Amino acid sequence: MELLPIISQVIANVIDKLQKIISTLWGWAGSLIAFILTWLVTWIGDTREMCVYLVLAAIILDLIWGIASSAKRGSFAMSIGFTKTCIKLAVYMSILTIVVIAEKALSDNWDIMFRLASSVLIVAEAVSIFGHILIIKPDTPVIKLLWKVLKSEVAKKLNIEVKDIEEYINNNSNGNTIN
Repeated sequence: MELLPIISQVIANVIDKLQKIISTLWGWAGSLIAFILTWLVTWIGDTREMCVYLVLAAIILDLIWGIASSAKRGSFAMSIGFTKTCIKLAVYMSILTIVVIAEKALSDNWDIMFRLASSVLIVAEAVSIFGHILIIKPDTPVIKLLWKVLKSEVAKKLNIEVKDIEEYINNNSNGNTIN
């Protein structure tokens, strides 16, 4: 396993997810909900600190669900999962650091850009988490609502074409289909 291809893959995945998020209604809605959540949890502590905790929680949840979906597929590789997670942490924290620096240049107590960046990163992780959940349990009702958005994410995780995803899910869902 070479590190450079994994780093480029993680960065490409982040850019791809960010592009999908800002190009769909579900992405905008999810980002708005996450933004509101970042506003609500600030009563616990510092806004930036709480946003970082939320981003870290999303990354860890993605790792846990990724391990579970990999184990179900029989392609479990702990070292690759942790390597990608560490790279993702570095990429996300770099993004948030740049946003903090830009925001502090504007105003020391203005956290809107940081909240927005955190929200989009959390939603990017949520898309990945939902993809893993669909691999594990394709008949999950709430996530089925997002099926059209998640098809490409699930196909990417399974290394199959998007056109073959229906067949894969139907074969692995014990008779329950996703429409």
